Amino acid sequence: MKDRRKTRSDVVVAGFGSPHGDDQVGWRVVATLARRPNLAARVLAVYEATQLVEDLKACRKLIVVDGCRTGSPVGTITRLRWPDPRIARRHNHSTHGVGVCGALQLAERLGRMPADVEIIGVEVRDCAPEPEMSSEVLQAMFELEALIFSELREVVHA
Repeated sequence: MKDRRKTRSDVVVAGFGSPHGDDQVGWRVVATLARRPNLAARVLAVYEATQLVEDLKACRKLIVVDGCRTGSPVGTITRLRWPDPRIARRHNHSTHGVGVCGALQLAERLGRMPADVEIIGVEVRDCAPEPEMSSEVLQAMFELEALIFSELREVVHA
């Protein structure tokens, strides 16, 4: 993962996750993005939600990647903007302590909420303690990483 102290950017891409099956998707997206040269964002693998709040200093745009379970087909990618009420339903439960919604609510209460917050969910099959992600989530991970990288390049060149 890139050293955040060397990467100066007001855009943060935060991947929530755990080491369990499909729930790795957020971590794996940011790990793949971190290997891209000249990435126009700071990347952060979130292991504990309060960690996110600390890393929002000087952040104007936050992109959160997280696994979710909504009943959609496995691998479905959804995009929501804060404070869409669907975030509380889709990203409130967590295998990693406080969920995405709780972390964002805490950032809001502490006055650290960026002006632009997008939550990208990938529908997961399960978060069982297994090392591999399902093929559907793995495919979505590659698509999502490429999409985020492309969008970040557009922001820089606009």
